Amino acid sequence: MPAIRFDDKVVAITGAGRGLGAAYARLLADRGARVIVNDLGTGMGGDGASETEAAAVARDIVEHGGAAVANYGDVTDPAGAASIVEDALSHYGRLDAVINNAGIIIQDSFGGLTPQIIQRQFDVHVIGSLNVTQAAWPALVESRGAVLFTVSAGMLGSEHTIGYNIAKGGLLALTRSVAVAGREVGVRANAVMPGAETRMQGTALDAASEATSQRQDTSVHSPANAAQLACYLVHEDCPATGETYAAGRGFMARMVLTSTGGVFEQNPTLEFIADRFEEIRALDGVREETDLAGHRARLLDLWS
Repeated sequence: MPAIRFDDKVVAITGAGRGLGAAYARLLADRGARVIVNDLGTGMGGDGASETEAAAVARDIVEHGGAAVANYGDVTDPAGAASIVEDALSHYGRLDAVINNAGIIIQDSFGGLTPQIIQRQFDVHVIGSLNVTQAAWPALVESRGAVLFTVSAGMLGSEHTIGYNIAKGGLLALTRSVAVAGREVGVRANAVMPGAETRMQGTALDAASEATSQRQDTSVHSPANAAQLACYLVHEDCPATGETYAAGRGFMARMVLTSTGGVFEQNPTLEFIADRFEEIRALDGVREETDLAGHRARLLDLWS
């Protein structure tokens, strides 16, 4: 197979001053892409700001023969998000892909969870990703490009990062909806569920995950391991859209939403449901749910 290249392509990566985002930026630049390295330089909880991180990654890429521009826009501010796109167009004249990687994490528990904790993380993960994607949309339509959103295994349920998990679940819905919007204009949208040793994932790990990571070769936990699949998802030859992929720690897999074969009854009663409940919940006949239109079509088939 020929080498996968991004020559003449321009990719903007948010949260690219450290960890996974920096690994994406370096890999893409090494494969020929010109990259916009965006990072506000906050702490894990969203406090403070610094230009040091994004500048260092961009400088390192240039020193190694690549092309990169640092950007310090705040993705939660529409103007900050727009500045990322403006830098891509003013420096390189196009934009082919956006990787929405910027995020924060606040430890919490169900008893201590507040609307403010949820809102702060929702603003960065969901609204920030929406702001950047909307700003980039005209350029992505022109280039028939791609968007990558960043979800988390935390959305499957965990104890100490519930607000973070809620925000990541919202991103899954955003990914699938943007993919539907992009079908008619040639823009693909997917999500990556990365696993790597980063300052943020160190906060999110539960005790079992931490024990597992300590038993394995630490090299497999590097952000560079997760970057390979994540970056392929924004390559022009990747056929996927509306899909979610686990990537990192040596493991790659597609994650899917499914429904069981179920039971059809036009006028169910509580007694009917109780009698047939094991059949309703059984995993026989599992099928993937790709979008709302497909789900509705299935229901219409049952009615016909």
